[in-house]
Amino acid sequence: MAGISGSGHAAETRGTIATIYVAGGSGTFLDGGDRVECYDTRKDGYGIRASAYSPKGGETWRQYASFLGGKGDLRQSADAGFVEGRKVKLKVCYVKHNIDVKCSKDKYATA
Repeated sequence: MAGISGSGHAAETRGTIATIYVAGGSGTFLDGGDRVECYDTRKDGYGIRASAYSPKGGETWRQYASFLGGKGDLRQSADAGFVEGRKVKLKVCYVKHNIDVKCSKDKYATA
C-alpha cells in the first residue's frame, strides 16, 4: 500500500510588517492582529496618521491610527481583520485639524 505524504494542514500564511518614516514621525502596519500604529516625534503643530488599506470581498477595508496634535506617545488601532495573505497598502500623513495635509508614498505589506 502506498503511503500518503503531507500533514493534512493548510500551509501557514505569513504576513509582513511595513514601516514608513517621515521627518515628524512614523507609521507601521503589523501583520500580527492587522494593526496600524503611529508615533509623532515633533512638537510642530502637526499630527501623524498611519492608514492601512486592503481589499475584502469587493470592498476596501481601512484601519487608522492617529495622533492629532504635537509630539506624543505611540497610538495603535484595533484589529482590522484583513484577509490573510492579501496585500495591504500603508500610508503616513501629516495631519492638521484632523485633515490630511501631506502624505508619504505608499508602502506594501502582506496581511
